Amino acid sequence: MTVGELAQRLRRADFLDGLGIYVDAQQVALAHATKRLFQVKLRHTAVFPLPGVDHPVERRQALAEAVATFAREREVDTRRAYLCLPRAAAAFSRVIFPASARENLTQVLEYEMDRLIPLPRDAVYYDFSARLLGADRLEVLLMCLPRAAVQVHVDALEDAFVRPRGIVLASTAIADYLSFCRGGAGPALGLLVGATEGIEVALVADGRLVASQLLPSGLLRAPGALERSLHRQVAEELLPSEELPLYQWQLTNGTSPTVPPLGEADLVALGRGRLDAPAEFFEQPDPALLPAVGAALDAVREGTVTVREGMRRVNLLPEEGRRDDESSLATGILLAVVVLLSLVWVGSALVKDELLRRQVRDRLEVVAPQVHEVKALQNEIDELKKQVYILTAGDDERVTKLLHEITTLVPQDAYLTSLNLRSGRLTLEGQARSASDLISALGKSKHFKNVAFTSPTTRIGDKERFALAAEIAQ
Repeated sequence: MTVGELAQRLRRADFLDGLGIYVDAQQVALAHATKRLFQVKLRHTAVFPLPGVDHPVERRQALAEAVATFAREREVDTRRAYLCLPRAAAAFSRVIFPASARENLTQVLEYEMDRLIPLPRDAVYYDFSARLLGADRLEVLLMCLPRAAVQVHVDALEDAFVRPRGIVLASTAIADYLSFCRGGAGPALGLLVGATEGIEVALVADGRLVASQLLPSGLLRAPGALERSLHRQVAEELLPSEELPLYQWQLTNGTSPTVPPLGEADLVALGRGRLDAPAEFFEQPDPALLPAVGAALDAVREGTVTVREGMRRVNLLPEEGRRDDESSLATGILLAVVVLLSLVWVGSALVKDELLRRQVRDRLEVVAPQVHEVKALQNEIDELKKQVYILTAGDDERVTKLLHEITTLVPQDAYLTSLNLRSGRLTLEGQARSASDLISALGKSKHFKNVAFTSPTTRIGDKERFALAAEIAQ
């Protein structure tokens, strides 16, 4: 594990309680999750019916009472709550910008907002997902929620003393659940979500939501309409359709279009071995619980569906209300402890290294005289080897005979100052009473031929200095 991977993993360690709240037209689903260091556990779940949207006063009261009762009876810490809403409550718009707009994308979207959505800019909460298409195009998926529709739910939660830190959609919450169960965001996945209003086709690529289309019930009556929409969106997003994992989920029973069996449908079973949850969650889960669980995972900072090239998670809450990325005190303490332990480990390693270095230095000082003596002997051996090589030239037996011959032929009153035997040629330098007698003696030997002086002889006292050469006879 690299230092960067370790830092990312430590950033996810925490001691948090998270509350996921999914609200649709008929019910509210609640999920309470906890994180202790790296272990995530789903502790409590519940589903409560709600009056219809045509009874706003009763609906608000019922929603507040359901959340308050759930939090009180299960002793849930509600400071980290995420609200999840159906796809039908949102408006989406897909637009392509030049890649140069990437640096000022928020400002560009603010300028283009009135053209992209049918509501005024100040009447919506929005977020967007962006990714590069090639080198010169930037794809932006703009997602918006009417402020009035969101405020109804926020006011009801405030009646229960709950202030959500983020707002997500059912599809992104389910995608977060899938990514958690799969051990991280994969390259891409497709998701079909059936609800009362129709079936949503959502695509996630590289951890980012890149497409979302809600097909109304009327359009689904045509044979193959859902398959054609899915294939068209996959092609538009340049995703490999053959290798694309496809999942499906039905949010309600009996009151919505049924999702045809196109992908993996038992999403709850994917959590076995990955999500620590009560047995009843895996045995008889309510369909509305899955987006609530995904929202709870967001609340404990385990969401992986991100926007803006992975900078942060999807959140339709206005900027001033977002606190989803702030680290807790426990995380800060844990990181401080890790840093302190790392410093201690590095310091101890440096101390041990210095002690070893001193031991080696002291040992070297003890053996230094012996080392110098060995080096002197080695140098002497090397020098003798060089001299032997010069004399032998790789032919020890023959050179020995030649040296014996020269020793025999050189008179007793002469001596040599230089002898060189190389490449079949002998050169001698020295002093003798009669240098010509040495020429004559070498010339009579069967081992030498063409004996001659290589320079004139010179008289030094009673001797002559000579330099001669001879060829070695074969």
